[in-house]
Amino acid sequence: MKVFQYIGYLFYRLFIFGFRITPFWLLYLESDVISFFVSRVFRYRVKVVDKNLEMCFPEKTKQERDKIKKEYYSYMIDLFMESLKGYTYPAEKLRKRLVYDDLSIPERLYAEGKSMIVAMGHHGNWEWTTQTVKYEHKHKFCAIFKPLNNQYISNFTVKCREQRGTHFCPIEKTRFAFGMREKQPTGFCMAGDQNTPNTKRAIWANFFNQDTACLPGIEFYAKMFDLPVIFMEIRRVKRGYYKCYVSMIAEDPSKCEKGEITQKYMSKLEEAIRNQPETWLWTHKRWKAVRLPDGSIEYGKIYQNL
Repeated sequence: MKVFQYIGYLFYRLFIFGFRITPFWLLYLESDVISFFVSRVFRYRVKVVDKNLEMCFPEKTKQERDKIKKEYYSYMIDLFMESLKGYTYPAEKLRKRLVYDDLSIPERLYAEGKSMIVAMGHHGNWEWTTQTVKYEHKHKFCAIFKPLNNQYISNFTVKCREQRGTHFCPIEKTRFAFGMREKQPTGFCMAGDQNTPNTKRAIWANFFNQDTACLPGIEFYAKMFDLPVIFMEIRRVKRGYYKCYVSMIAEDPSKCEKGEITQKYMSKLEEAIRNQPETWLWTHKRWKAVRLPDGSIEYGKIYQNL
């Protein structure tokens, strides 16, 4: 019902205003309290986190994995707080909290008049990245996203994000978004580390030693439009501060074998997660689909009874 969506939107606007006037030190104090309740009292997806960590880090002891889990829940709430705070936080101040190590690769591509795909993951503060990337790069930027169910909230968040210069395109219009590259060199921000609902189109890759069904978009559009693919790793330096590292995945996609770009992307993402495991979305059921030896697909096996 649109009436209930609108009421939810009004409460959301009030919520955002509260974040606008709340200093970071108080946000983090609130975050500590909330993360305790989420992980210890409500135990939000604790079994899913345990299962994912056990699969990805079998070499670690239970104590080491529990430490990652504790740090993850703390970071998950920090990320939520930071993302909402970022919508109304002055851009010049936000840029001091998220800096770039070396931009020589995108600068060279821009000088050559080339658009590019910026492959990212749900690792580190990707929200702040899309809100500051336009100020640091010469490319025009377009981020592909999945709209929220609440249309009013979704439109509002897009408006807040686009005030910083990055265009946001709903995932169902991805192909049309790539027409932007014809007018100006454009960077297309795409995240490919979520579970894919369509395993028939999925590209399978090795990710944390798991046979993993991957979203095909990054590789598909790189090959379709002959676009270089770069990887953006977002590392947390300390609470509320990040540094971005850019590296090349595929300079010439036409020379890459099927699945090669996806595997390189997943390998770089895995390396980034291993560097800072607490800043990835471990509550996500990443491995819903399992490919059996005969090639058939089984769903839900890993997360049964969780």
